[in-house]
Amino acid sequence: MAILKVLLGAALLSVAVAETCPGHYTPDVLGIKVWVPAFDCPTLVDNPSSKFCCGTKNNPHCCSDCTQSITSVVACITGGTLSYAAFLGLVIGGAVLLIALFICCCVCCCRGCCGSRQPAVTVVQGS
Repeated sequence: MAILKVLLGAALLSVAVAETCPGHYTPDVLGIKVWVPAFDCPTLVDNPSSKFCCGTKNNPHCCSDCTQSITSVVACITGGTLSYAAFLGLVIGGAVLLIALFICCCVCCCRGCCGSRQPAVTVVQGS
């Protein structure tokens, strides 16, 4: 039970409120490349539901459609609320938990089957 609490706690610490659009260079009017730093979605001018980074790597913007996300593979699976690391941690933690449960069940079953065996007793009646 303690392991489960640790895994859930680690996952909750990695929860992200929104996606971050990567920084990029964009040409300005004169053709000079200008660095635009990374930003979190939604920005102050975006709709609060626009929590996904969409568009292209050279022209990212915030949107509300997770299928258009360019930054997260798991955006639609998690609804944009878990970071990739948290999602991966939950998958690995779940697999470890299932393996541990399987091993415990096998050990308990083997002890129950093998530990209770009594040697066969042959009764010979005298004539």
